[in-house]
Amino acid sequence: MIKVEHITKQFNDLKAVNDVSLEIKKGEIVCLIGPSGSGKSTVLRCIHGLEKPEIGKIYLNDQLLDSKESHYRELRTKMGFVFQHFNLFPHKTVLENLTLSPIQVLGKSKEEANKIACDYLERVGLLDKKDEYPNKLSGGQKQRVAIARSLCLNPKIMLFDEPTSALDPEMVIEVLEVMQELAKEGMTMVVVTHEMGFARTVADRVIFLEEGKIIEENSSHEFFSHPKTERAQDFLNKVMH
Repeated sequence: MIKVEHITKQFNDLKAVNDVSLEIKKGEIVCLIGPSGSGKSTVLRCIHGLEKPEIGKIYLNDQLLDSKESHYRELRTKMGFVFQHFNLFPHKTVLENLTLSPIQVLGKSKEEANKIACDYLERVGLLDKKDEYPNKLSGGQKQRVAIARSLCLNPKIMLFDEPTSALDPEMVIEVLEVMQELAKEGMTMVVVTHEMGFARTVADRVIFLEEGKIIEENSSHEFFSHPKTERAQDFLNKVMH
């Protein structure tokens, strides 16, 4: 479904992503893990087009993601992106946050957009908050709203950039539960995360990065049970205890 070929992304002298290639299959859940600054989020942002790699190519369903191509914007709407810090509009209600893209991007009527938004708010357990403003919500609620907002565009794949790292520990669980529900429904997901329990139980595959390179890639079970590289063993020893 997604194919990344030899991408490199540089910020000044820093190679944030250094010759990374990977594939994501339909219905697969892949977690990108590794120490801070390892390039995980940059890889994800390159896939979505929020960053542009200097070298390499990215394909979605065999179509090249290239901003010069006419179908580029349409392709990008097939990918939902959930940010670490929610990125909700503070001056709009929860419902208005959700209906904005379906109306502007998909050309839905206000009635249609409202129905879609309410359906997804119900799914994340927040329909009763539809008329609230984001500042009245907890961090966990904001992130669930952000997930519902992404789903309103009916994406084929969801990209999550450390969706729980800005949350208090007790709110992490409510967001992970929503993500687990999506996983059960067969949503294709790429998740940058520090939540090793989630990566271990929900991911089909784990990709471990360091210094912008893929160090190890394996099924979730194999990676956590028998990491092949010394670096991955060392990382797991630190984060799993």
